[in-house]
Amino acid sequence: MPTWRRTAALCAALLTLAGCGNPHGGHQDASRDAGTSGHRTGAAWRYDYAGRNTNAAFADIAAASADDAWAVGKSPVTGWVDNQETLLFHYDGKTWRPYALPPPLRHLDEFPSVRLDAAGPRDVWLFAGVMTNPGSGRPPLAAHWDGTAWQAVDLPPGFPDVVSGIAVFGPEDVWAVDGSDTAWHWDGRHWQLFRLPGTAQALGGASGRDLWAVGFSLTPEQGSVPAAMHWDGDRWTKANMPSMPPGPKGDPHDGELTRVVALSAHDVRAFGTVSSEGGDTDAYFAGLALRWDGSRWSEDDGVPCCVTGEAKNAIMLTPKRYMTPSGEEERITQPPCLAGRPGRLGEGGCRQKLHLKDYAAVPGTRQVWGVGSVSGGAFPSRPVIIRFTTAP
Repeated sequence: MPTWRRTAALCAALLTLAGCGNPHGGHQDASRDAGTSGHRTGAAWRYDYAGRNTNAAFADIAAASADDAWAVGKSPVTGWVDNQETLLFHYDGKTWRPYALPPPLRHLDEFPSVRLDAAGPRDVWLFAGVMTNPGSGRPPLAAHWDGTAWQAVDLPPGFPDVVSGIAVFGPEDVWAVDGSDTAWHWDGRHWQLFRLPGTAQALGGASGRDLWAVGFSLTPEQGSVPAAMHWDGDRWTKANMPSMPPGPKGDPHDGELTRVVALSAHDVRAFGTVSSEGGDTDAYFAGLALRWDGSRWSEDDGVPCCVTGEAKNAIMLTPKRYMTPSGEEERITQPPCLAGRPGRLGEGGCRQKLHLKDYAAVPGTRQVWGVGSVSGGAFPSRPVIIRFTTAP
């Protein structure tokens, strides 16, 4: 029987601090100082872009190729945020530049939640929706980039206001889930609704005929247990999962999966949490990692608490640490302090802090992009796009 790691206070603190789970007229700051790391790889974040806007943050990134990527964010992100401006940026292989919102995206400022995903330079998707009070405001929005222009994609009645997971395998093969027991599929002409044998919060797969949806299933006692569902091109089936042993003192507990990354058809990783309510001595909160080997799911003992993102060749633990697919944990040197301050973020006299919301592998390379913001000092939040090179 698997042993679920219970690192209660420390793990919960790491999740909170790491943000587990997220400008027009900006200034290009391309620092190339690689620095050094505490481990053998010498991995170090470097800036691709650091905006001059002092109250903005990037939230999502989609890498179509090594020289073609998109990032989206919002401003302001602190203080009064009811009237936010959307930051849509495009990378052309040399520079990240603001991209003026075209007519299909002219209402993007009205949507707090904006998600991106891509299968190639001519196949980028954007989904936007309202997270609070869904159903009472503007209907959700979807758009497709064909390499030349953004085009609106009609959404059917009942399409979710906010998607929690996207998987794009081609212009005629797109999936979306929203944290319910439904999945939506685009075949190039129409959206089709599929009922799932569980609740899906994230998607990941090796191909359009080998796709995983992860989340949770309800127990007869109305608790939740981790769930993984597989699409083989014809139907969704629920996989057998490792059993969760009783929590401390036999108390009821819940488990769920919130992230999944497919390294190959025979190597799929899923991440989530196990938690229990109770008093100061009974409650616990632990990271959960499972692995599919092509035939069954089992606990992945090599993953420490807690996973905050994934990018194919890197399982991100915090902005300062990542794990390779082979299970080696590596450190990442922080980028330089902004605004002309000496040192690196969080070190020495630099009191600035890096907050990353999303990651993406740079196709065809060992590099990883991260998007988010830097806070501290004279500014609450400067939007940044950064990258580092993983271990060989």
